[in-house]
Amino acid sequence: MSDDPAADADGSAEPVVCPVCGADFDSVSVHDEGLLVNMRDNDRYQRVCLEPVSGDDGTPLIRFFHHTHEQAGTDQPGSAGGRIP
Repeated sequence: MSDDPAADADGSAEPVVCPVCGADFDSVSVHDEGLLVNMRDNDRYQRVCLEPVSGDDGTPLIRFFHHTHEQAGTDQPGSAGGRIP
């Protein structure tokens, strides 16, 4: 893990925008175990984008980019490369 305060749990620097949809994000979390995502009626977040990454030791991880309602509504529909309709 990096000592850089801007680095996330997998040791790499946190992106400036979400690499999945290109929008701003509120926070990032990294998970190495099972998880559940339920965004229905969430007061804070509209969308969470997931990006597979690897830890320093090669451990598979999933990085979550948490988008607020305002952040999710500011961009045109879709994403770079057309991955999100």
